[in-house]
Amino acid sequence: MAQIASSSRVKAFFGARLPILQAGMGGVAQPELAAAVCEAGAFGMIGLYRHTLDEIGLLLAQTAALTGARFGVNLVPFVLDADALLERLAFLADCPERPIVTFFGLPGAPVLRALPAGMEYGVQAGTWDELQAAFDAGARFGVLQTTEAGGHHLGSTARAQALDQAARHDVDKRMVFISGGISNPVELRQVMQAGFSGVLCGTVFAATRESAAHERYKRAIVNATPGDTVVTDRFSVGWHTHRHRVIRNASCKESLPASVIGSANYFGKRYPILRYSVAVPTVHTEGLIEDMALYCGTSCKDTHSIRTVRQVLADLTA
Repeated sequence: MAQIASSSRVKAFFGARLPILQAGMGGVAQPELAAAVCEAGAFGMIGLYRHTLDEIGLLLAQTAALTGARFGVNLVPFVLDADALLERLAFLADCPERPIVTFFGLPGAPVLRALPAGMEYGVQAGTWDELQAAFDAGARFGVLQTTEAGGHHLGSTARAQALDQAARHDVDKRMVFISGGISNPVELRQVMQAGFSGVLCGTVFAATRESAAHERYKRAIVNATPGDTVVTDRFSVGWHTHRHRVIRNASCKESLPASVIGSANYFGKRYPILRYSVAVPTVHTEGLIEDMALYCGTSCKDTHSIRTVRQVLADLTA
């Protein structure tokens, strides 16, 4: 059977021969991961979360030095006010790399009205209505997140339900991707046959060699089954508006003091990590790694070892 490939529309816009977007996971999706995904034929993104302009400039330059392909960035409107978000968007619009922007969640109307001219962006949403609003506002592509996804949840639609509803929402007439637990070629083909342009994946890339996730976090994903994950609101320090799917750990099972359980060193600054923080453990993190937010989707079912990005994509598109 032929390898699963991008449509001409997806290939022209993203420059990706494979119909797979890598999620811009904060802390985990750093230049090495994004570049490796691009070099292997899919579309990579770096997660910006609350990074400063100087940090963003450095991350963009580092990614561009590792790949000549176009790449993306992910911004989270829920953790930045409108002014801070627009400041970052203006910076991105003027930078030489000109990355494609993805918003995790639909930005507010003031931001959408003031977007830099010509900015190419997409929106990850949790409902069909939000997805339609994003296209109405000028988004070039959209991602419908389902409840099988790891990390913060934007809605309550299961993947089977989304596939059933795809035709009535004309997903084949524009670039609509789906995310949530997709981890093998059978599932990817089902998505494409339903009319979606492709998929957005996070967990399968978090457990790769190129990922900036902490080694013990990667091992936790590899050892997990979907039954080991839980949708909870426990990890809310720093982002309290959404529930999230994580690997069940001590922080999920019992109420413990929100004391410091570790620290992270980013760009020469040391940050304490509280129990119940949204901060994901990365290569820059020390402390009680197993008690931190171990975001993980049901795609852990097919993640049995720490592989390279190229191996993950080969298995996913076979």
